[in-house]
Amino acid sequence: MKLRSLLLSVMIVSCLMLIACSEVKTKTEESPKSTVVTNHSIQHEEESKQKPPIIDRDYDFTYLEELPEEKRVLYDEFLSNGNMNSIKTFTPEEMVLIMMNLIFENKFDKLYAITYNNNELPDKETFIAEYIDYLLDEDKQNYLMYRYYDSISLDKETSTESIAVVQLDIIFGSSHYLKVFSLLKEDDIWKVDIYNYVKEKKAKSEEK
Repeated sequence: MKLRSLLLSVMIVSCLMLIACSEVKTKTEESPKSTVVTNHSIQHEEESKQKPPIIDRDYDFTYLEELPEEKRVLYDEFLSNGNMNSIKTFTPEEMVLIMMNLIFENKFDKLYAITYNNNELPDKETFIAEYIDYLLDEDKQNYLMYRYYDSISLDKETSTESIAVVQLDIIFGSSHYLKVFSLLKEDDIWKVDIYNYVKEKKAKSEEK
């Protein structure tokens, strides 16, 4: 009887060990699959640069989440009355964040207001038309691409008192993506240098 009990105990322990080994093996075999999914995600993000993604306007993300509450109030004031003094205290990084929001919300008249002028900007209607034709699709792709950004920072090595270079960084696994924005100070307000890029895109389009 004792011998039978002993054999039964050994069999139970052996079964438990086999089950445990089977679970470990299963988890180990699943690991490469996870890597494949990650790599596919990275590849998808890289390919998304080549074609406009589908924009889900019901998604509640906004770049304004990174703004302090008092800056959000000032931004809302700027949207309602167009008073540039409302955004006079915004840093270059904060100006990039509100620029991204304006792009997604199609508030091109306000985008025009925060665009660096230097006596080179056309009238508002011409600017909006050219921006939509030559740069809007790319900027909306960037909006989606960088909405999960890991950091936004000022490049102190290349920035000066009147020129700011802002970087948006995002990391997918081993891939690192970087988007750079130039801003210049005008009337004591940091403004984004958009129109020079619009002109470049327009010139390339006309060469074709």
